[in-house]
Amino acid sequence: MPRKIQVLPEPIAQSIAAGEVVERPASVVKELIENAIDAGASEIVVELETAGLQRIRVYDNGAGIDPEDVPVALQRYATSKIKRLEDLFNIRTLGFRGEALPSIASVSQLTIKTRVPQALTGSRVVSEGGEIKSVSEIGCPIGTEVEVRNLFYNLPVKRKFLKSTRSELHQALNHFLRLSLSYPSITFKLIHDGRLLHELLKTDSVDVRIEAVLGSDLVQHLQRVSLEEGEIRVSGYGSLPSLLKGNAEGFYIYVNRRYARDRMIYKAIMEAYRHAVPTGKYPWVILWIEVPPYSVDVNVHPTKAEVRFRDPERVFQTALRALRALHEPESMIQEGHLDEGKTGIPLSQRPFFQPPSAPRGEAVVPMVRDRPGPEWEEMRKSGPRILGQAHGTYLVCEVEQGLMLVDQHAAHERILYEEYRKAYETGSLAVVKFLIPPLIELSAEESFLLSSSLEEFQALGFELDPVGERLYAIRSVPSLIEEKDAQQVIWEILDEMSLRKREGKGTETVDALLVALSCHAAVKGNLRMRQEEMDELVTRLSPFPQSTTCPHGRPLCFLLTWEELKREFRRSR
Repeated sequence: MPRKIQVLPEPIAQSIAAGEVVERPASVVKELIENAIDAGASEIVVELETAGLQRIRVYDNGAGIDPEDVPVALQRYATSKIKRLEDLFNIRTLGFRGEALPSIASVSQLTIKTRVPQALTGSRVVSEGGEIKSVSEIGCPIGTEVEVRNLFYNLPVKRKFLKSTRSELHQALNHFLRLSLSYPSITFKLIHDGRLLHELLKTDSVDVRIEAVLGSDLVQHLQRVSLEEGEIRVSGYGSLPSLLKGNAEGFYIYVNRRYARDRMIYKAIMEAYRHAVPTGKYPWVILWIEVPPYSVDVNVHPTKAEVRFRDPERVFQTALRALRALHEPESMIQEGHLDEGKTGIPLSQRPFFQPPSAPRGEAVVPMVRDRPGPEWEEMRKSGPRILGQAHGTYLVCEVEQGLMLVDQHAAHERILYEEYRKAYETGSLAVVKFLIPPLIELSAEESFLLSSSLEEFQALGFELDPVGERLYAIRSVPSLIEEKDAQQVIWEILDEMSLRKREGKGTETVDALLVALSCHAAVKGNLRMRQEEMDELVTRLSPFPQSTTCPHGRPLCFLLTWEELKREFRRSR
């Protein structure tokens, strides 16, 4: 009788191991850049073809690999960083497990050229599917060049799970920028399909590198933080509430210069900003956390993306105190207070629920009419009695069945989204051209998103011309946007697009634009409304089924029936 439990053949075991380290082309880019940094390189160049699906080439001017070590480097668990068990608790390099090169080699056609400084010639090794085909002597510059072709050629099922070229390039760009941000003393170049996308020259100033990666507009809103408590040192920058994002993708957290995701640090950031930013908004934060190597485990995730601290509470408190210093006492913003200048036109200065503007002489496109649900139908027939507003955010309506609570922002956002979508489909969204176009400077990631989506922006009335490196002139916007808000709206749209790409919705660029426009123009939470404004909101909401959500997926309303109230108060009638 054959055994039920068997040892996997080596090719299958290697494929499983490779899958833990190499998820997509961006994983290869990350691992090879980290190897180059560990080799002491002062210049690292990344070349991609078709976002790395066809070819990835990373070369550096680092220490190189000795000829006798070249074949060994492609064996699993071969590393120069670990010699004893104790070394695992004193990690000072980005790579240390000896898994990156063999994992990459097992799912690609790989070539390495390398030369150490004291040698006159270098070495070349060719591998296919993890099997070394040849090792030879070659003339090459000092440093290491790794070329990866046809990633996942021997795993077609894995290749099917990859996203579009644009999405894969976006992932690779993220790793490139995150690593370059923490190593300003190294020159980084990124070339895609023969075009230079980014060149970040080495500098002694981390401020210069931050400006090069994230843009000068952002730097103006950053404030330095620094705190040292015992063996823990926290330094970096946090944004003032004058510039916020719609997601947490503006968090750049480094532990001993290694980019890391850590829920506890994220929690410390949000707690520090709890009274400084409105709900649903996030700051920009760049933090370098330095701790003794023995007090942090960087080997808890296959891609080394997560860390575990020996004393997480101390790290949490140090990061929290460092960031809280940004807001206390003079710059504290009271909870519930919003800066109207950053959240749309104040109610006192505009007609409420202004529909999307149409060209003169044309009728405004009506809102999409979904089949109404029974609760809304009842409200429309009986005429709901609006009792008022709770917490400056929820409308309380009395209907025949009970109490209906409406989220004012979610409801208005959905109404505007349907109107803007219909106006876009019929080409009736009017635009306004600026006599003197305002300028907007974007981060490297934002510039990539915009340049790859200019047609979609233009279809919605945004005319954006590049006038410099990551600098754009805003020549026109949809007429519902005021000139003073143009930059903020574009940032919000790019935030929405970035978030959707990470959620695998990268092809829905126009929808992301419409969602961001609706969110910008909708009445905000924590904002008092006049009685006529509340009446109009409920009236315009009535065509929608009660189950309708806002464009982000949040419910619009909640019905508390009289029967439920009776049960809560233990009433018989």
